[in-house]
Amino acid sequence: MTEKTQAMQPGTELFNDPNCALTITPQGSITDYPSAVSNQNIADAHSAIAQLSFEDIWRLPPFSIQYGSIRLEVRGVIAGGGRSWEILINGTNGSGPISSTLVQGNVVTASTDDRRAYVQRMVQNALVQSLATKNITDVTGPCR
Repeated sequence: MTEKTQAMQPGTELFNDPNCALTITPQGSITDYPSAVSNQNIADAHSAIAQLSFEDIWRLPPFSIQYGSIRLEVRGVIAGGGRSWEILINGTNGSGPISSTLVQGNVVTASTDDRRAYVQRMVQNALVQSLATKNITDVTGPCR
């Protein structure tokens, strides 16, 4: 007997909870994407993303996670209580982010540990997708 598996796109995962249905949607290219992004920048970005907790997602600016050559920072509060996150290369003034993700406010209400862990993973996945595609990503729910 062979097992059938469902192919998934990078950055998505199955979570069979009708009260916590998240999607990651590309929103278009990152403006002012830096012209020189090194493999070290990308590796550091992955390490910073791995450190992002559910509680961190909802912090206010100027919160950031510094890791090696980059910083992962909350850039602002968006309509509905969400957050805008970006990964920037340290020491590059006037250059845009190498990853940008919007997290809508309708996912902050995750009410169980499993749902909060799922939100955390999906936000991390969205940042990784943005890093790989040079597109802004948007994480939306609802998640109750």
